Amino acid sequence: MPQCKKRSIAGGIIMELSLELRRMLVDLGASLIGFADLRQLSSNCRKGMEYGISIGIGLNPLIITGIENGPTYEYFEEYKRVNNLLDTLALKAGNFLENAGHKAIFRTATEVVADSTYSTDLPHKTVATRAGLGWIGKCALLVTPEFGSAVRITTVLTDAHLEVGVPINEARCGNCNQCVISCPGNASSGENWSISKHRDEFFNASECRKTARQKAARIGIDSTICGKCIEVCPWTKKYVKSSNKVI
Repeated sequence: MPQCKKRSIAGGIIMELSLELRRMLVDLGASLIGFADLRQLSSNCRKGMEYGISIGIGLNPLIITGIENGPTYEYFEEYKRVNNLLDTLALKAGNFLENAGHKAIFRTATEVVADSTYSTDLPHKTVATRAGLGWIGKCALLVTPEFGSAVRITTVLTDAHLEVGVPINEARCGNCNQCVISCPGNASSGENWSISKHRDEFFNASECRKTARQKAARIGIDSTICGKCIEVCPWTKKYVKSSNKVI
């Protein structure tokens, strides 16, 4: 068989698998889906898998507007609801791939373990930027054109060849410092992220976590949630303004 015909058949299979997987995840409630080529990353951090699936769910815009003065019970419940749905989506995607004859590792929100610096071997955000879904903001959150930073994400690693997106290697925050100014823990230096810059060079995760736990504790919540940097982000505000329904 001629090489060009082989490539055409292989391309068709990749496209069909990607479309079918994307369609299934959307039907189950995913807001964003991206496929990433991870082969330039360390094999250890990606567990030997060459591709990653980044799955995102937008947070309820009405609840986001309610955290202007700090976290709320509604925000905490939304946080848990979205995490649970993300876990379900990751498992469904992994099962789908395995049934199609591929390997898959489910990186659910409840399974990722951070070290003493609150870092992981392969952050969900890294896979999302490699998939072209968004960039890392000055407060170290993923920022997307569709939802701003009002989105939570999870990851599935796989050996299945997928139709990958174009990686985003630099922040698109420019001179905006809304999250920096509004951060109650003063955790951000205000520097823009790029692929060559480690989180700790521009963001203090320890201060963020400590302050978030204090703010949550004031309303009786034993968790690490704040949300102020999400609420003030202009990209988030654009999403909230354009939303006329509850997600």
